[in-house]
Amino acid sequence: MIERNNNDKALERIFEEIYNLINDAKRIPLTEKIMLDESDLADIMDDLKEAIPKEIKTATQILEEQKNIINKAYSDADMIVQKAKNEAENIVAAAKDEANRMIQQEEVVKQANAVAEEVKSNALRYQDEVKGEADEYAMRIKQDSLRYVDDMLQYIGGGLNSALEDLKNNRENISEESKKLYNRPAEAELEDIEE
Repeated sequence: MIERNNNDKALERIFEEIYNLINDAKRIPLTEKIMLDESDLADIMDDLKEAIPKEIKTATQILEEQKNIINKAYSDADMIVQKAKNEAENIVAAAKDEANRMIQQEEVVKQANAVAEEVKSNALRYQDEVKGEADEYAMRIKQDSLRYVDDMLQYIGGGLNSALEDLKNNRENISEESKKLYNRPAEAELEDIEE
Protein backbone atom coordinates (compact mmCIF):
# COMPACT_ATOMS: atom_id res chain seq x y z
CA MET A 1 0.00 0.00 0.00
CA ILE A 2 2.94 2.32 0.67
CA GLU A 3 4.19 1.81 -2.90
CA ARG A 4 0.70 2.68 -4.16
CA ASN A 5 0.69 5.94 -2.16
CA ASN A 6 4.17 6.77 -3.47
CA ASN A 7 3.00 6.23 -7.07
CA ASP A 8 -0.04 8.47 -6.48
CA LYS A 9 2.22 11.17 -5.05
CA ALA A 10 4.63 10.86 -7.97
CA LEU A 11 1.82 11.31 -10.52
CA GLU A 12 0.34 14.22 -8.57
CA ARG A 13 3.78 15.87 -8.41
CA ILE A 14 4.30 15.44 -12.17
CA PHE A 15 0.90 16.92 -13.02
CA GLU A 16 1.55 19.77 -10.59
CA GLU A 17 4.87 20.43 -12.35
CA ILE A 18 3.07 20.56 -15.71
CA TYR A 19 0.52 23.05 -14.38
CA ASN A 20 3.28 25.11 -12.73
CA LEU A 21 5.25 25.11 -15.98
CA ILE A 22 2.19 26.40 -17.81
CA ASN A 23 1.41 28.99 -15.10
CA ASP A 24 5.03 30.22 -14.94
CA ALA A 25 5.45 30.36 -18.73
CA LYS A 26 6.12 33.70 -20.39
CA ARG A 27 3.10 35.23 -22.03
CA ILE A 28 3.28 36.43 -25.64
CA PRO A 29 2.17 40.07 -25.68
CA LEU A 30 -1.29 40.85 -27.09
CA THR A 31 -2.26 37.16 -27.20
CA GLU A 32 -3.42 34.45 -24.86
CA LYS A 33 -0.42 32.36 -25.89
CA ILE A 34 2.51 31.27 -23.73
CA MET A 35 6.05 30.08 -24.47
CA LEU A 36 7.42 26.98 -22.70
CA ASP A 37 11.01 25.90 -22.21
CA GLU A 38 11.29 22.73 -24.29
CA SER A 39 13.88 21.09 -21.98
CA ASP A 40 11.67 21.64 -18.88
CA LEU A 41 8.72 20.10 -20.67
CA ALA A 42 10.82 17.18 -21.91
CA ASP A 43 12.07 16.51 -18.35
CA ILE A 44 8.49 16.43 -17.03
CA MET A 45 7.41 14.10 -19.85
CA ASP A 46 10.34 11.76 -19.01
CA ASP A 47 9.17 11.67 -15.36
CA LEU A 48 5.63 10.94 -16.54
CA LYS A 49 6.81 8.09 -18.80
CA GLU A 50 8.66 6.61 -15.80
CA ALA A 51 5.71 6.95 -13.38
CA ILE A 52 3.01 5.40 -15.60
CA PRO A 53 4.64 1.92 -15.78
CA LYS A 54 4.80 1.98 -11.95
CA GLU A 55 1.03 2.58 -11.85
CA ILE A 56 0.46 -0.27 -14.31
CA LYS A 57 2.74 -2.53 -12.23
CA THR A 58 0.74 -1.61 -9.11
CA ALA A 59 -2.53 -2.44 -10.90
CA THR A 60 -1.04 -5.75 -12.07
CA GLN A 61 0.02 -6.57 -8.50
CA ILE A 62 -3.49 -5.82 -7.27
CA LEU A 63 -4.95 -8.15 -9.91
CA GLU A 64 -2.44 -10.84 -8.91
CA GLU A 65 -3.40 -10.44 -5.24
CA GLN A 66 -7.07 -10.64 -6.19
CA LYS A 67 -6.37 -13.82 -8.17
CA ASN A 68 -4.55 -15.34 -5.19
CA ILE A 69 -7.45 -14.46 -2.88
CA ILE A 70 -9.95 -16.04 -5.27
CA ASN A 71 -7.78 -19.16 -5.64
CA LYS A 72 -7.46 -19.43 -1.85
CA ALA A 73 -11.22 -18.99 -1.43
CA TYR A 74 -11.86 -21.79 -3.94
CA SER A 75 -9.21 -23.97 -2.31
CA ASP A 76 -10.71 -23.38 1.15
CA ALA A 77 -14.19 -24.11 -0.17
CA ASP A 78 -12.99 -27.33 -1.82
CA MET A 79 -11.28 -28.37 1.40
CA ILE A 80 -14.42 -27.68 3.44
CA VAL A 81 -16.55 -29.54 0.91
CA GLN A 82 -14.19 -32.51 0.95
CA LYS A 83 -14.15 -32.52 4.75
CA ALA A 84 -17.95 -32.40 4.81
CA LYS A 85 -18.12 -35.28 2.31
CA ASN A 86 -15.68 -37.34 4.38
CA GLU A 87 -17.61 -36.66 7.56
CA ALA A 88 -20.87 -37.53 5.82
CA GLU A 89 -19.40 -40.76 4.48
CA ASN A 90 -18.04 -41.64 7.93
CA ILE A 91 -21.39 -40.94 9.54
CA VAL A 92 -23.25 -42.90 6.87
CA ALA A 93 -20.83 -45.82 7.23
CA ALA A 94 -21.17 -45.74 11.02
CA ALA A 95 -24.95 -45.64 10.73
CA LYS A 96 -24.95 -48.58 8.33
CA ASP A 97 -22.72 -50.60 10.64
CA GLU A 98 -25.01 -49.86 13.53
CA ALA A 99 -28.04 -50.81 11.43
CA ASN A 100 -26.43 -54.08 10.39
CA ARG A 101 -25.83 -55.00 14.01
CA MET A 102 -29.48 -54.45 14.75
CA ILE A 103 -30.77 -56.07 11.60
CA GLN A 104 -33.33 -58.10 13.54
CA GLN A 105 -35.02 -54.99 14.79
CA GLU A 106 -36.56 -53.57 11.65
CA GLU A 107 -37.63 -50.31 13.24
CA VAL A 108 -34.09 -49.59 14.42
CA VAL A 109 -32.77 -50.27 10.92
CA LYS A 110 -35.29 -47.86 9.43
CA GLN A 111 -34.38 -45.19 11.94
CA ALA A 112 -30.66 -45.64 11.29
CA ASN A 113 -31.16 -45.32 7.55
CA ALA A 114 -33.28 -42.22 8.05
CA VAL A 115 -30.60 -40.66 10.27
CA ALA A 116 -27.90 -41.54 7.76
CA GLU A 117 -29.86 -39.97 4.91
CA GLU A 118 -30.58 -36.87 6.96
CA VAL A 119 -26.89 -36.51 7.87
CA LYS A 120 -25.92 -36.99 4.24
CA SER A 121 -28.55 -34.45 3.15
CA ASN A 122 -27.34 -31.94 5.77
CA ALA A 123 -23.72 -32.46 4.72
CA LEU A 124 -24.58 -31.89 1.06
CA ARG A 125 -26.63 -28.81 1.93
CA TYR A 126 -23.72 -27.48 4.02
CA GLN A 127 -21.36 -28.19 1.12
CA ASP A 128 -23.59 -26.20 -1.27
CA GLU A 129 -23.86 -23.28 1.18
CA VAL A 130 -20.10 -23.08 1.74
CA LYS A 131 -19.38 -23.26 -1.99
CA GLY A 132 -22.02 -20.60 -2.71
CA GLU A 133 -20.56 -18.28 -0.07
CA ALA A 134 -17.03 -18.85 -1.38
CA ASP A 135 -18.17 -18.10 -4.94
CA GLU A 136 -19.90 -14.88 -3.80
CA TYR A 137 -16.84 -13.80 -1.83
CA ALA A 138 -14.52 -14.47 -4.77
CA MET A 139 -16.84 -12.55 -7.12
CA ARG A 140 -16.96 -9.55 -4.76
CA ILE A 141 -13.17 -9.47 -4.50
CA LYS A 142 -12.84 -9.69 -8.29
CA GLN A 143 -15.42 -6.93 -8.88
CA ASP A 144 -13.76 -4.64 -6.31
CA SER A 145 -10.33 -5.23 -7.81
CA LEU A 146 -11.53 -4.62 -11.37
CA ARG A 147 -13.36 -1.45 -10.28
CA TYR A 148 -10.22 -0.17 -8.56
CA VAL A 149 -8.00 -0.88 -11.59
CA ASP A 150 -10.57 0.76 -13.91
CA ASP A 151 -10.68 3.87 -11.67
CA MET A 152 -6.88 4.10 -11.65
CA LEU A 153 -6.61 3.73 -15.42
CA GLN A 154 -9.36 6.33 -15.91
CA TYR A 155 -7.54 8.73 -13.56
CA ILE A 156 -4.21 8.25 -15.35
CA GLY A 157 -5.90 8.54 -18.76
CA GLY A 158 -7.65 11.75 -17.77
CA GLY A 159 -4.40 13.32 -16.58
CA LEU A 160 -2.56 12.26 -19.71
CA ASN A 161 -5.31 13.50 -22.04
CA SER A 162 -5.35 16.87 -20.28
CA ALA A 163 -1.56 17.18 -20.47
CA LEU A 164 -1.51 16.14 -24.13
CA GLU A 165 -4.26 18.65 -24.99
CA ASP A 166 -2.28 21.44 -23.27
CA LEU A 167 0.87 20.42 -25.16
CA LYS A 168 -1.01 20.41 -28.47
CA ASN A 169 -2.45 23.87 -27.81
CA ASN A 170 0.98 25.24 -26.85
CA ARG A 171 2.58 23.80 -29.99
CA GLU A 172 -0.14 25.36 -32.14
CA ASN A 173 0.37 28.71 -30.39
CA ILE A 174 4.12 28.59 -30.86
CA SER A 175 3.67 27.61 -34.51
CA GLU A 176 1.31 30.55 -35.11
CA GLU A 177 3.68 32.95 -33.38
CA SER A 178 6.59 31.64 -35.42
CA LYS A 179 4.65 32.21 -38.64
CA LYS A 180 3.83 35.77 -37.56
CA LEU A 181 7.50 36.46 -36.81
CA TYR A 182 8.62 35.12 -40.21
CA ASN A 183 5.93 37.11 -42.09
CA ARG A 184 6.53 40.42 -40.25
CA PRO A 185 9.97 41.34 -41.81
CA ALA A 186 8.63 40.76 -45.31
CA GLU A 187 5.69 43.12 -44.67
CA ALA A 188 8.07 45.79 -43.28
CA GLU A 189 10.21 45.62 -46.47
CA LEU A 190 7.09 46.08 -48.63
CA GLU A 191 6.17 49.23 -46.68
CA ASP A 192 9.72 50.62 -47.21
CA ILE A 193 9.49 49.98 -50.96
CA GLU A 194 6.11 51.70 -51.21
CA GLU A 195 7.48 54.80 -49.45
